[in-house]
Amino acid sequence: MDQSGVPVIRRATEHDIADMARIIARAFASDDPIEEYVFPDVGNRHRRSPRMLRIMIRYRFLPAGGAAVSTVDGKIVGALLWYPAGYRKSLWREAISGPLLLWAMGAGTARGIHVDDAIAEVRPVQGHHFMVYLGADPTVQRSGVGRSLVNWLDALADERSETVGGICKDGNMPYYATFGYELVRRVRIGSTGPEMNFVLRQPVPVPSE
Repeated sequence: MDQSGVPVIRRATEHDIADMARIIARAFASDDPIEEYVFPDVGNRHRRSPRMLRIMIRYRFLPAGGAAVSTVDGKIVGALLWYPAGYRKSLWREAISGPLLLWAMGAGTARGIHVDDAIAEVRPVQGHHFMVYLGADPTVQRSGVGRSLVNWLDALADERSETVGGICKDGNMPYYATFGYELVRRVRIGSTGPEMNFVLRQPVPVPSE
């Protein structure tokens, strides 16, 4: 049972897709180099980003088991999307979602492929969870919602002796450093996009009982 004001983490379901897309789109609507690269026009970003996210959650993250939400008093206030260890794209899901993403993203589709390419370039193949989106509703930011989601995934990875990583902007480096993430390398999105940081956290041994 939720305790008032305390974030509770659980796996996401299809019923959560709309709330997750809304929260992540709001969290990344401004001051995010990748979203600004994919959708340079602000108005276009506000329209297309939620559509894109709904499709990606439904056809990529949920089927892979890479979606979790943070709730407070039963209300979804944060979301985490990641590619779990051992993740491989499903060809038939990609075939279904491809036309839908083209409709949702418009001219941003090619730039979105650049993002996927950059992730594929730096993501370790085995024993690794790759965070793609971590977002909290702007009304509860800096209240521990995002931290609770990262801690949850880190604990899951530690149980399996797996690493966790992701790409982030320079301004978020201190945030991830507090969890034990370290800079591995920098990667550019496309040929003209932003240069991002690939950070990695090694598993912490779980004491045996």
